[in-house]
Amino acid sequence: MRRVGVLLLAAALALLGWLFFRPKAPSGAGTLYFLNWADYIPEELLRKFERETGAKVVLDTFESPEAMLAKLKAGADREFSLVVAPDYYVLQMAREGLVAPLDRGRLKNLGNLDPFFLDPPYDPGLRHSVPYLWGTTGIAYREDLVKGPVDSYAVFFDPKAQVGPFLLLDEMRETIGAALRYLGYSVNTTDPLALEKAKELLLAAKGRSVGFAGGVEALNRVLAGDAALSLAYSGDVLQARKEDKRLRYALAKEGGTLWTDAMVVPKRGPAQELAYRFIDFLLRPENAAELAAYTRYATPVAKAIPLLPEEMRKDPTVFPPEEVRARLEYLKDLGPAIALYDRVWTEVKAR
Repeated sequence: MRRVGVLLLAAALALLGWLFFRPKAPSGAGTLYFLNWADYIPEELLRKFERETGAKVVLDTFESPEAMLAKLKAGADREFSLVVAPDYYVLQMAREGLVAPLDRGRLKNLGNLDPFFLDPPYDPGLRHSVPYLWGTTGIAYREDLVKGPVDSYAVFFDPKAQVGPFLLLDEMRETIGAALRYLGYSVNTTDPLALEKAKELLLAAKGRSVGFAGGVEALNRVLAGDAALSLAYSGDVLQARKEDKRLRYALAKEGGTLWTDAMVVPKRGPAQELAYRFIDFLLRPENAAELAAYTRYATPVAKAIPLLPEEMRKDPTVFPPEEVRARLEYLKDLGPAIALYDRVWTEVKAR
């Protein structure tokens, strides 16, 4: 998942860019308009779908969830046939009338999913979405730059446990969530007292950090040696590890987040029949395996796992053991209570 925390200004600029420079696509009923994270599907998989169906795929990308949602709210829900969205946005998008209820009868390959993903808390019963890829959020670090164990969020929040210069991830829910887990709370708590404690912890950590950075920037700075560690997303670390074998990834012993990116069909989008055909195409084991191998993220398609390279199947960074996965939480849609997090994040960033 190419989750990159950005400022609202960046989201606004991305929206303006889409409004004025949206890609020109061929007209006609045989075109699938697909909105996805950048660099999150292999080109060959798109071409394979085109060869099989005779349809044309027009891909547009985004770099942040904020930019994606801004596009859809500005009218792009009429422009795209299929969208890949973060799990915690699915119910919000459904409430706001942006996505259609899922017609499961059109998906003959839905049974290929791991049962774990058939009734997720972010979209119970898969009423609006189908899982695309999944991963975890943990700690990325350069093993040659740290001066102690990296197995706890204490490396950010306890001065005595600090093992090197660190970055704070510029992503509200993940970073507040790490502070909450360190304090013993759920990443989805709406307890104002718990969130106030998390705010104070983050303010103290901010003063000892080398700043905030989005996911890709944070990893680049760790690779460059500007920082020794940062919160990061599992697949991003595996991709970046190709550049430097000293890059490592750990899940905190306090637990953390497990996330799923999900495919949704815009309620007013074009070529919805093609959208369902493409979802079903990606649920085929050989195609799901190709997608996972390219991105280095875990596939929710159980029958695809045996088709993955052995080193990927056996890598606990990709597929955490069950006892580890049991300590992880989904970031849930909090409805109006998200305002509590917005307030905390605004104060942390401003002070």
